[in-house]
Amino acid sequence: MATTKKHIIFDLDDTLWDFQQNSHDTLIDLFDAYRIGDQGIDIADFIEVFREINNALWDQFDEGLVTREMIRKERFPKMFEKLGLNLNGVPMQMQDSFMSTCSAKPKLVKGVKEVLEKFNSKYKFHILSNGFDEIQFIKIKASGLEPYFDKIVTSGRAGFRKPEPEIFDFTLNEIGAGKEECIMIGDNPLSDIEGAFHYGMNQVYYNVHKKECKITPTHTINDMSKLLELL
Repeated sequence: MATTKKHIIFDLDDTLWDFQQNSHDTLIDLFDAYRIGDQGIDIADFIEVFREINNALWDQFDEGLVTREMIRKERFPKMFEKLGLNLNGVPMQMQDSFMSTCSAKPKLVKGVKEVLEKFNSKYKFHILSNGFDEIQFIKIKASGLEPYFDKIVTSGRAGFRKPEPEIFDFTLNEIGAGKEECIMIGDNPLSDIEGAFHYGMNQVYYNVHKKECKITPTHTINDMSKLLELL
């Protein structure tokens, strides 16, 4: 990578912090705690329907169609409706339980810790996330990420969301750097990669979900350990 790069800006969920595994573990906890199996629901269906609805809502958020608060209020009620569950009050109780339980899970994406350890003295690391503000900071602390990162920017604090250019302006102002000194690393082709591309910042697309990207990223990897060679 060009020596002009001094700052690495990471997305958080499913780039650093393993949302897929942590949410999977949390949903198993909730399935048992709320005795959902007693309603004739299979755990695999429970997890699959959550992922389908959660992913759709976050895709809508990236496109500016829903707010974070709408995601918070709608994902578990929609999930219960699709599963045919009529348990008054339980969806929002489960939403609260999900937020507090999942954020405390510590699992990182495989290879992340090795990358942070190796390049901690070469680059300054930062996080730029569209996630829920208070929850993202809990994740960062619970997973042991906090000591590695200089600036942590959330869409709630910035007042804008990825892929909007204003959130990249806000982030670079926080960092005190120009876009030519930075590279964005993320798993979301729209919010992370296209957002950085249209802003004029280099990108590394962590394409673990096999999602099509409308632009050609600066670099594409499918394993975080590839950053050991790339950086």
